[in-house]
Amino acid sequence: MGNYAVIGYPISHTLSPLIHNANFEAKGTDDNYAALSVHPNHLPHIRELIATKELTGFNVTIPHKEAIISYLDAVDEDAKKIGAVNTVSVDGDILTGHNTDITGYMHAFLDAFGQAERRVLIIGAGGAAKAVHRAHANNGDDVTIAARRMESFEQFKADDFNPMLISTITGDEQFDAIINATPVGMKGEDLLKEMDIPKALVSESTIGVDLIYKPQKTKFLEYFLDGHYMNGMPMLVHQAMDAYGIWTGKKGDYEAVNKKYEDHIGGKS
Repeated sequence: MGNYAVIGYPISHTLSPLIHNANFEAKGTDDNYAALSVHPNHLPHIRELIATKELTGFNVTIPHKEAIISYLDAVDEDAKKIGAVNTVSVDGDILTGHNTDITGYMHAFLDAFGQAERRVLIIGAGGAAKAVHRAHANNGDDVTIAARRMESFEQFKADDFNPMLISTITGDEQFDAIINATPVGMKGEDLLKEMDIPKALVSESTIGVDLIYKPQKTKFLEYFLDGHYMNGMPMLVHQAMDAYGIWTGKKGDYEAVNKKYEDHIGGKS
């Protein structure tokens, strides 16, 4: 039996236990997964928590994704490149950090839209944008990241993207996919109106991705045609299944987990 958890602060909002326990149920295992509230002041004692809870692996969410690195023995290359970890494997006393936000996002994107070389615009330059950028850069896409201030790009550890100020977007640019990596839209806001981004940027063939999954269809996604948009839920499920793969070497049951989420939320992801 494996004991798994997600650590964060606050942690009450997380859907990770729902997702992982649905996977365990579908796989017929006795594994369990819990949400653990860990105040930033207590993060230095993470090894004591691992021992007390007998954790065989855990996820990391806000605000610990960057800080956790200091307490790990190793970090994989992609996680190093974005300076953030969301999954930790436990092998005896050895803790290794990974970032399945990167792989989970890309699995979701390719499942929805297929493989192709694309010109991608990412709105926002925070932690979520770093993961999405790394995913598309690894995929060979031409990536542009748009932020309000040029200073926002100083936190990036790579330069394989085109930096752009949101205020300079004219609508004449051509992108195959536009990704909202900001929280704008969670409260019903319209991303394009809030950031004064021209609607002309979206054509009939443009793909829209919003990392927000509640509401299921933000006002931003309403600009895109059916079959050309995706919310953040597939990424959330895929990153969880990728974490399960790291911990166990086995493939998670995506369909069962997605069904559980649909039942939970009362609609489709």
